[in-house]
Amino acid sequence: MKILLTDDHALFRAGLRLLLASIAPDVEIFEASNVGEALYLVQAHPDLRLCLLDLQLNQERGLPALSQIKAAAPGVAVVIVSGSEDHATVRACLEAGAMSYIPKSAPSEVFLQALLRVLAGEVFLPPGIGDGDPVSPPAAPAMTPRQREVLYALSRGLPTKLIARELSLSEYTVKEHIGEVFRILGVHSRAEAIIKASRFYLRRHD
Repeated sequence: MKILLTDDHALFRAGLRLLLASIAPDVEIFEASNVGEALYLVQAHPDLRLCLLDLQLNQERGLPALSQIKAAAPGVAVVIVSGSEDHATVRACLEAGAMSYIPKSAPSEVFLQALLRVLAGEVFLPPGIGDGDPVSPPAAPAMTPRQREVLYALSRGLPTKLIARELSLSEYTVKEHIGEVFRILGVHSRAEAIIKASRFYLRRHD
């Protein structure tokens, strides 16, 4: 698996590299300190699987960095690793195509578990973002295997065209499945769907 670390703090990248190497020895890691370097690397390595992105890069703050990376490499799963835990920011990142959001302030054991989850293809969100009691989550609404495949693809930030290609479906059919997934979950956006479904659907082994 190829992973891109995009953060303007060299020490944080070094620590993250060591942590990733310890939990995933077969991982190949690339580093970027700004959006320009990140865009070069995602284009040079089309088989990149994951990008860990600091949302507050020096002089490149906010969602534009995420949007540029997703535009250049829509198939790459982007995980935000940020010092901000503002709920509105988390939702905006999910809507823009982020797969997960890990706060830098998380305790070391939580941060480690978060990395393990995203490496396994699961969604990780800060505590308090999801609905209800995390100890006793509600039963998952009934969903067909195809609908769950579409939901998982949505969680990875894939656009409709790539979902259609990956699942060998027409874009029209994918849009119908997305509409039905939203109806089942009682939501109206990608961010709401990911947040609500992350507690019982968005697991790699599902």
